[in-house]
Amino acid sequence: MKPVRLLHVIHSYSWGGLELYSTELICKLQQTSVEQWVLCFEDSRIIKELRAHGVRVLPVTSKKLSKFEKAKLIKKAMRKHQITHLHSHTRLDMWATCLARWFNNDVKHIYNLYMNALPKRDFVHKLLFKRVDALCSSSEDILKDVKKNFPIAPGKLKLIRYGRETEKFVAAPEKRQEIRNKYAVKSEQLVIGTLCRIDAQKGVRELVEALDYLSDEELQQVQIWVIGDRTIVGHNDSGETTYEEESQALYEWILARAAGERLKGHLQQIPFQRDYVPYIDALDIFTLASYNETYSLSVIDAMMMGKAVIGTNAGGTPEQVGGTERGILAEPRSGQALADCIRYYLANPEKAHKHGTKGRDWALHNHNWPNTLKHFTELYQRL
Repeated sequence: MKPVRLLHVIHSYSWGGLELYSTELICKLQQTSVEQWVLCFEDSRIIKELRAHGVRVLPVTSKKLSKFEKAKLIKKAMRKHQITHLHSHTRLDMWATCLARWFNNDVKHIYNLYMNALPKRDFVHKLLFKRVDALCSSSEDILKDVKKNFPIAPGKLKLIRYGRETEKFVAAPEKRQEIRNKYAVKSEQLVIGTLCRIDAQKGVRELVEALDYLSDEELQQVQIWVIGDRTIVGHNDSGETTYEEESQALYEWILARAAGERLKGHLQQIPFQRDYVPYIDALDIFTLASYNETYSLSVIDAMMMGKAVIGTNAGGTPEQVGGTERGILAEPRSGQALADCIRYYLANPEKAHKHGTKGRDWALHNHNWPNTLKHFTELYQRL
């Protein structure tokens, strides 16, 4: 078989689900026969993680690049490293990658779609998607939307489920109790938490507002944990991290609400945890209140830990939750709807256990690295 020489293109300073997963995928591919390089920003969290795992990186120092400037860098790397396959991980990188291989049909292009498939049937996108040889997604529903909304041949669409390290999702009762003690969780309290960027689209504001719809008696039975950091946009000249303005404002609002008299002790803002599994374990119910989540890694991880899920009836979350099989769904953008879901689990704790057990079985069967890596390496070879 012809050796695969793969160039990943991922220009992002953020460290959310997209960046975390694509970085983990690249690190896992390092263990296969695929030779790979990664074009990414010099001072990003992505490059630090890749270097720590011995992945060959091609640093980009400029903070602002046009699609054409990115395409030039990709073409240069293609020539220098005799690249056979390109793998783009964001919409803008897909554009640049298509431009880079415009007149080169020998190098194949794989595009991982992590976001929603909004209509893109204009003339420009018709030209672009001719330069995509395979579009991969973890979601069946997203691929259905792609067929309807993207000008790409159905034969190029590939369902490859997210891989997860199933062996690390193991309950640790002592660590769970240690974390709960840290936040003064009472024995009768239900801890409901989310693991996401502090971003309005993630429904974080509505999750906090759900507490306003609970009675004082219900509130005493609940803590809500918002685990995550603000959206990073880069670094200033002094090397300090800079954050998206809206994300920073939302973060400050959460801190103010948590310090308020009614919610004090019932709302915790917890920074992103590198070792996040014990924090999921410390929860009783996992929540993702996103307005239109594509297919959430945090939902998969919560299910791996046997947690019932409160999601929103939008995007790929219903596919993950399976209707009411592995959790319950609320209408997006509604604090009151989320409060109703919290109230449901307060009244029906046995349902939380049942949903969590079914979620774990489903996640272990569908999301594991051996299957994911097998599908990607076979795809590279077929192309």
